[in-house]
Amino acid sequence: MDGNIAFTDEQWNTLVQGVAEAYDDLTLKKGFMLERIGSIQQLSLTEERRLEAEVKDNDGIRRVELALDFPAGGSCDCTDRKPCRHQAAALMKLARLHGRPVSALANASAAAAASAKTAQAPEDGSAASGKGTHGQTDSAMQPSSITGSASVPRAEHRGTRAAAASEEEQAREASIEQASVLAASGISAWHRRFEQTAAALAGRTRNPKFAELTLAGIFEDMPPFRPGIEQLYRLNAHLFVLKTMISSSSGYYAHLAVSDTAAAMQQCLDTPLADRQDTQVTERLHETIGLTRRQMLTEDREQSAFSQAYYSLLRHWAAPLSETSPTERDDVYESEFQYLMDEERELGRSLNRQAWLGANAWSRFCLKQDEKAETLLNEAADKPYFSLKKLPDFLSPLEENEEWDRLLGWLETFGPLLERARAGLADYGRLWDGMLAHRPEAEEIMWKTLGGMLPYASDFYEAKLLERERWEDWMDFQLATGAEPSNFKVTDLAPIEKNAPEQLLPFYHQAVERFVEQRNRDGYKRAAKLLKRLEKLYKKTKREERWDVFMAGFNARYGRLRALQEELKKGKLML
Repeated sequence: MDGNIAFTDEQWNTLVQGVAEAYDDLTLKKGFMLERIGSIQQLSLTEERRLEAEVKDNDGIRRVELALDFPAGGSCDCTDRKPCRHQAAALMKLARLHGRPVSALANASAAAAASAKTAQAPEDGSAASGKGTHGQTDSAMQPSSITGSASVPRAEHRGTRAAAASEEEQAREASIEQASVLAASGISAWHRRFEQTAAALAGRTRNPKFAELTLAGIFEDMPPFRPGIEQLYRLNAHLFVLKTMISSSSGYYAHLAVSDTAAAMQQCLDTPLADRQDTQVTERLHETIGLTRRQMLTEDREQSAFSQAYYSLLRHWAAPLSETSPTERDDVYESEFQYLMDEERELGRSLNRQAWLGANAWSRFCLKQDEKAETLLNEAADKPYFSLKKLPDFLSPLEENEEWDRLLGWLETFGPLLERARAGLADYGRLWDGMLAHRPEAEEIMWKTLGGMLPYASDFYEAKLLERERWEDWMDFQLATGAEPSNFKVTDLAPIEKNAPEQLLPFYHQAVERFVEQRNRDGYKRAAKLLKRLEKLYKKTKREERWDVFMAGFNARYGRLRALQEELKKGKLML
């Protein structure tokens, strides 16, 4: 388009007047919607002031030609009545590019109608006044005349109501048309609308209130979509806000807004996607997955919101277990694998390699290519800042589907990964419990796996030993790690005292010797307390003679330590 060709004020006013005369209000509103969502693909203006444009619509590209000096003419290859919404959209895009108010064209017909109504009102008032004067000169007024004049306001009222109903119907049709256009336009047009809403809040601090207001503005302006499209539109709104918050701000309140938005987005995904077989829903879903995939593969290593959204999209909407066959799910993940390969080539150095490895591993896992998936996960775990937050739940789906053999292999794989990531082990332990309930013979594999996770998994390992009543192994572990009896509450040791009290004897004996070697009053007091517990254990196991022999030797070795002897006397431990 020749940038030197501009509107003079006179030309602009002539164009607005010509549009008001040639276009009805509904056509202009539809044109405005097309222009607003970015449907104008190409636009050119010749020196002869002829406008040529390509406008994207539901069913393809429409080619428009018209003369600015005669906006009622021109052509468009659509089947609508002329002049049409595509011509109106092209005119509004031209106005925007030349810095003229688009709203003047969008409201031209309505403004002209309002002006005409305003001009007619004084004339109607004068006519009514003349009738009244004439009536006063008559000697009498007929009853029929009274009835006729009373009916005039009622007729006007009915006309007003009809006009209002007509306007509401036009607005409803325009809203439905807007929903149809947006549904067919792709998510890039949606995000341009979101940007316009967010622009009105440009001066606000990026915090939870900003996210709330942005989403409220987007949803307030949302046309009446079909259910599946509406779900995708709402999800994309959350994705937009999430991207805006992450890219433009940092700090506590921004982090809080990101967390809140991610949680709300997860709630959207927890609801099954409606109309999954609809062509437009399928197209918009694929575009949304593509957007989320790209954001995941380029997000910072500290962020995981887009990773979580990506995996939830695949599991809940693209390939839900309850609504898709194994073949359909395989097709989804085969395609996803190819998309990931393409993204690796396109992103180059900007690729988040760890996120890419995790996504690749998930696709391989879903295709039951477990060895390749395990290799990819181990490579991801070798990267700095490895975090399981960027990964989906590999293990629970296997338990839900009762794939016990696969679950056993993946429990072995994830043990070292959990150790490297310093992740919680509660769910991991629960999965092992479920596994052993169905495969008791796998217990030795569990102990081997947990042993390889030490010392990180020490607390978990100890708890499992007690839980499965492996008293001797538990005691060997305490002796090997130099644990002190004082580290445990009496209730912690009660199961061992009840079921295998003899296992506690070396534990207490070694601790007594360490306390005595401290050579201070506090050490002697603690040694005396443990000796009292030892005495009870010997009696419980009916080994009183061995206790007497031990105490005789103990007093012989430490008889010169006066403070120790005093503590033993207090505890009535002297022979």
